[in-house]
Amino acid sequence: MRMRIAVVGSGSSGIAWASVLQREGHEVVIFEASGQLGGVWTRTYPGVQLQNLWTHYHISDFPWPFRPQEHPTAEEILRYLEAAVRHFDLDVRLNHRVLALEELDSGWRVRLAVDGRQENAVEEYDFVVVAVGQYTQPSTTIDLPGSERFTGAIISERDVHDLDKLGKKRLVVVGYGKSAVDLAAFAAARGSHVEHVFRTPRWLLPLHLGGLVHYTFAIFNRVNSVMIPCWAQPSAGERFLHERLSFVVRGFWAAISGLLRVQLMSASVGSGAAGRSRLRKLLPSHTLISDMRSAAAVAPTGYYRAVARGEITPHRATVVGMSEGGVLLDDGRELPCDTLLLCLGASSPRFPFMPERYRALLESEPDGVQLYRHILHPRIPRLAFAGFNHGFLHVPAAEVGALWMNAVLRGDLELPSVEAMEAAIAHIRGWKRQHINFEPSRSCAINTRFHQYLDILLHELGLNHRRKSNPLAELLVRYEAADYAGLIDEYRAARAAAGGPRKVLDVAT
Repeated sequence: MRMRIAVVGSGSSGIAWASVLQREGHEVVIFEASGQLGGVWTRTYPGVQLQNLWTHYHISDFPWPFRPQEHPTAEEILRYLEAAVRHFDLDVRLNHRVLALEELDSGWRVRLAVDGRQENAVEEYDFVVVAVGQYTQPSTTIDLPGSERFTGAIISERDVHDLDKLGKKRLVVVGYGKSAVDLAAFAAARGSHVEHVFRTPRWLLPLHLGGLVHYTFAIFNRVNSVMIPCWAQPSAGERFLHERLSFVVRGFWAAISGLLRVQLMSASVGSGAAGRSRLRKLLPSHTLISDMRSAAAVAPTGYYRAVARGEITPHRATVVGMSEGGVLLDDGRELPCDTLLLCLGASSPRFPFMPERYRALLESEPDGVQLYRHILHPRIPRLAFAGFNHGFLHVPAAEVGALWMNAVLRGDLELPSVEAMEAAIAHIRGWKRQHINFEPSRSCAINTRFHQYLDILLHELGLNHRRKSNPLAELLVRYEAADYAGLIDEYRAARAAAGGPRKVLDVAT
């Protein structure tokens, strides 16, 4: 069944979905509001790099056509996405902003503004994929009394276009996500004294555990990822481990946490008692596993050493106002500064182009949109969401999500009732709120649970979820995007052999 499908957004998720759906015979058009494809990668600060390895971040059937850095830069990722669009001959329409989706009996009417003009195009599609991403909303801001008196600059990470302009300043950085620790480290390396203010420190993953083993060995091979608590464990063995041998799981993560604490404090060597005191302010009191979320960050090179040396001074506090020459904290202190850098992350996803009755369903929760299989909303027909199953193996997850949705559209996979889907969503929402620290995208991400998630979806498609060549490699070798190459051909073969539609598993994910 060939459909005409509109994809809203040209980030990595939208491009991955379009590549799968087009190869499955659908007519696909990608609408991009800006003049450049690439989504959030077009709006990053200088110096940002992918936290994963380059082998984790590509469309499974289209490896990088050039060799990027081990952790690719934003420029390299944009170059790759442009190459992927050419390779798959995707129809990407830049400067096409979707103003409104109007529901029809058999699809959607898409109202567009082209090249910055007011509404001047209307097209109709059988199905729509929303791929606007969970990090494209404006940066979160806070109302600071007295800010009109402040003689310096108040900026966010999206205002940083030249790292040298952060040099030789008295800088206050607020927040503890990736952008905050990155920019604090960049500024300290350029001669600024940085006051780093945060309410609660987070666990930062070292690039190399114990200084030797790349952190991806703790997440991307099954022998370790099977230890990650999840809202759904796909196999009987995993369920037995987490239900009957939970003390083993707790001990495993306690050992990893202990290693990270020792590694963090080792940065104090040569910095004396003052350095150790500053570093202790960065030790979280909550569990490591509760920080395994979208906001999980790798510690930037030099951050801990800069804290130990006093180039970055950490403060566990809240900014409550501004004076003429600085920042006021809730403990009564004032931090003199000439630049306040707010790195508070993006707010929960918003969908201004959706009908109001559907916006109410999608935007009602503080931790993000609630979706079945992290792909569709049970009460919104003929529409799916790309990139809201965001995880550490992000692009393959987008591809598998697209293939799963394609199976639903073709009638190869039967969905349960609306009530059953809503019950699954409620289960996951409750589990995440109990076990994962808050973030505005908590409900629309799978984070480090990508193995559990992908295993379930592949099983529902009738495909082998174990992608390595032998059992030993399956346990010990890190998973990469290329492990999911060939899925479309495998799906076609499974579909031909099935003899009828498959049913989804009675499990929430």
